[in-house]
Amino acid sequence: MKTYTQSEFDEFPVIDGIRQCPTGNYTQIKRFGGRCSFGDGCSFGEWCSFGDGCSFGEWCSFGGRCSFGGRCSFGEGCSFGEWCSFGERCSFGEWCSFEKLAMEHRPYFIRINNIGSRQDGCIIYNAASGLHVRSGCWFGTESEFIARVKDTHGDSKYARQYLAAIELARITFGEGENE
Repeated sequence: MKTYTQSEFDEFPVIDGIRQCPTGNYTQIKRFGGRCSFGDGCSFGEWCSFGDGCSFGEWCSFGGRCSFGGRCSFGEGCSFGEWCSFGERCSFGEWCSFEKLAMEHRPYFIRINNIGSRQDGCIIYNAASGLHVRSGCWFGTESEFIARVKDTHGDSKYARQYLAAIELARITFGEGENE
């Protein structure tokens, strides 16, 4: 797979306002403007930043700490590294997965920041197999998370924050409610 430099990227043709980017390795490029179109099988490194309206083909792979602007769309089979974040109105094609979980429901996840003893965040996934939680380097099911929180924090304010995050996820994902 060809590795592209920033100068090569800048020379890709623009058709109808969209930069046409072939399949390749873009790990040397960290910033991409809006309205880029990437072919299948592209690879991106850490700290990538994409503007609004980018689209990606099947089997694209993104490293850690990638960020995507609003209205990005991703094709089937895309995978994302740790610390990826997505702007408003992002949409994902069928068969996308997070943390190797099958996602059959929308929305796929929520992120709650500045909670717990470390003032960190947690991501709660709405997976086909139920809620799953990523908190720091810990990952597990909803019940495993609740048990860990109670064991670690008892009934402290931190425990209440984490348990409130789970409750927010249940409400957000409509668990147990008639829609």
